[in-house]
Amino acid sequence: MKRFGKIILAFAIYCGLAYVSAIVIRRRNPEFGDEAGHRFAIVASMDGREFRSTSEGLVEGSALAYMGGIEIDLTAAEIEEGATLTLTAIMGGINVIVPSSWRVEASSVGVMGGVTNETNPDDGDGPLLIVVAKAIMGGVSITDHANETAAF
Repeated sequence: MKRFGKIILAFAIYCGLAYVSAIVIRRRNPEFGDEAGHRFAIVASMDGREFRSTSEGLVEGSALAYMGGIEIDLTAAEIEEGATLTLTAIMGGINVIVPSSWRVEASSVGVMGGVTNETNPDDGDGPLLIVVAKAIMGGVSITDHANETAAF
């Protein structure tokens, strides 16, 4: 019985630390921008977020999923050539949907996680989106509008 009590105590401490770390992540990484803006930052810390950009000249965006999930829909957005998206998934997931006419170049780092770019990189002369992604015990998926149903 004492062992069971120690397990319960350890679990309660773990949950408390996870909750405190989620609060710290939210405070240290402020969100900004809106659906029509040229820049945005999204944070999902132990929760889920959906973001649909309608920007007419998206320049950059960032997303941080810490034990949470984010879906970013860019199918209604227009981007400046060389727009950058910085994505970080820590024990969480990020799914990005882009128009099939865009070219997507992704560089990634995965530590016990992965990043997939399921777009067609050879689609010639569409606007270029540069994605820098990190997945630590999590996942990042980039799909074009045609492959939308293939995402997570």
